[in-house]
Amino acid sequence: MENNLANRIAAECLAKFESLPKSGKPNETFEWTILSAIVLERMKPQTDASEIRVVALATGTKCLAGNELTTRGDRVNDSHAEVLARRAFLRYLHEQIENALDGAKESIFVAWQSLERDKFTLKDGHLFHFFTTHSPCGDASIFDIEHDEMLPQPPKKARMEQSVDGTTVGMTGGKLLQSEEHGDLMAQTVGPVRTKPGRGVRTLSVSCSDKLARWNVLGVQGSLLMLLLERPIYLASVVLCDGTDHSAVAMERAIWGRFDRWAEQMESLLKQPFRRCRPVVSVANNGRMFRFRKNRPLSIDGGKYQPSPCGVVWCDVANRSHEVEVAGRRHGVTKRKLATPAARLQISKIELFNRFALTYGRTVAASNTRDALHNLVPTTMPEGNESSVTHPGAIVQPKGSETVAAERIPNIAKLSYMSAKATSVEYANQWDLVRNSMFGQWTVKPENLGQFFVDADVGV
Repeated sequence: MENNLANRIAAECLAKFESLPKSGKPNETFEWTILSAIVLERMKPQTDASEIRVVALATGTKCLAGNELTTRGDRVNDSHAEVLARRAFLRYLHEQIENALDGAKESIFVAWQSLERDKFTLKDGHLFHFFTTHSPCGDASIFDIEHDEMLPQPPKKARMEQSVDGTTVGMTGGKLLQSEEHGDLMAQTVGPVRTKPGRGVRTLSVSCSDKLARWNVLGVQGSLLMLLLERPIYLASVVLCDGTDHSAVAMERAIWGRFDRWAEQMESLLKQPFRRCRPVVSVANNGRMFRFRKNRPLSIDGGKYQPSPCGVVWCDVANRSHEVEVAGRRHGVTKRKLATPAARLQISKIELFNRFALTYGRTVAASNTRDALHNLVPTTMPEGNESSVTHPGAIVQPKGSETVAAERIPNIAKLSYMSAKATSVEYANQWDLVRNSMFGQWTVKPENLGQFFVDADVGV
């Protein structure tokens, strides 16, 4: 990847953040946060040039403890910037699919007709890049800052260094999902899955390094949107902001290099359309640094920067593009309304599920209308030769195939969130293989957390 592109991406992301309202941003005198974003690169036809556009962006460092999770899907469990940015990206993808359905609006997708319903594929010349101002928690934060070497397998503990302001770098606060022989959950061992850093009751959310690694096999779109897409959406690169304590080698190891030992088995483990994606890791060197980064010089003698309690979420959509998050809900909502839709972020599970149910319903309806028109046949057919005369362009299907197709297309609006995700069979099967073979383990959340349904007034 050209460093020029990395610098352009970094500059664009920092500028977009600065253009947003002050609400939700840290207090520069004593708070820090992480900024992450997803950027669309669109190649200009018949040239080597491209244009870039930030499509999703977020800040945040917090995560709910395991005992704070709700069964309504109305609270965001993981509010680290990387995860919030990806959830904001899902909103962007939903709107782009709807634009493609409308036909008259510009979209990054083109529709094509599958057996069951319309599906969508990313247009040629469109790429997505991930940007962050901090090494993702977990595996990517374990490195030898002096030598920047790939830590060998089997995993070993990494040597730690001190940055110029005295803070420790080259280690993660994420806890191993399973302790090693001596029971040290904080052992700086590379490779295994970790949960998010935090004090008190342990979180059930895995580290950002692990989530990025999962996206690089299954795609960033998730299981539900995979029902509408021809292929997963992968990241072309990961760009680290200038001024970030980092190791590009550790980043590569964390998000795809740890799968090297499975290279020979990839063909049997990964089924089309899934693949192992290896995004280029690049570091901006344009001198533009995030002004709320943790490792900036201290402005108060003897003090330490505190993580900001709020998060900023923005995405390139028409309505309610900017939100401020605190403790997994919208900032500023009164205590009396915390359990109402007014407290929901648009990137919460229930709101994304509502949006998906509407979009999915539209694609099914469009397909049914098209099929009804295509399957018109004359009312009178020559005896003994029923298939010899058909309406021009008609799709001739075996008798009873309409019933089979109807049974194959679930009514998402009547399914729980967990049941709807289970209908994405290819994705679910691939995740089972990846989790068991490549990761070996993953956190398991209580089943009742996914038993909520779309809102009654969604109208699907």
